[in-house]
Amino acid sequence: MTRRPLFALLALGALLVAAVAHASPSFGVHDIATLFFIAKSDDHNRVDYGIHLDAQCRPVGRDPVFAYWRRFEPRQEPLGDLNLLDQTIYSVAHQEVRDDPADGSWIDLTLRALPSRPVQVHVRHVAARCVGAALTSIRGEEAILDHVFVQLGRAPGQIDHVLIRGEDRESGHPVSERVTQR
Repeated sequence: MTRRPLFALLALGALLVAAVAHASPSFGVHDIATLFFIAKSDDHNRVDYGIHLDAQCRPVGRDPVFAYWRRFEPRQEPLGDLNLLDQTIYSVAHQEVRDDPADGSWIDLTLRALPSRPVQVHVRHVAARCVGAALTSIRGEEAILDHVFVQLGRAPGQIDHVLIRGEDRESGHPVSERVTQR
């Protein structure tokens, strides 16, 4: 291959990567934009997890739960898709949809960022709108997950601890759990 076609191919690839990096997620009218999020200590941006839903509040597609950037830093687009590197860290590793006609839909999922902490998303139609909650174990009790905060360590890529926060499903009281690597 001569240099000119190779250069053109590389330039086209760079443009496609840049376009994907700046793309914004799309939301349908019935989607829930944020079920929970992951934030880090190095900036104000976070990765939000939303779900695509139809008019009956049923999950759309085989992979309805998705992750995207919600940015709060100056001079950044407020929403953006995850790039390839971010997907290896923050995307949903596995999800399985279960429909229950009497109780809405359940999505069992595993996050790449927290593979040892399964999450169940429950969505249903209530008062003419779609509502949802992400459930997980916090301090050994079933809780509604609000967010995960990652305290980064001093060395690049090092995590000091992770703080998982939510609401106890039975009492409604705030609950949190600090997780450290051993």
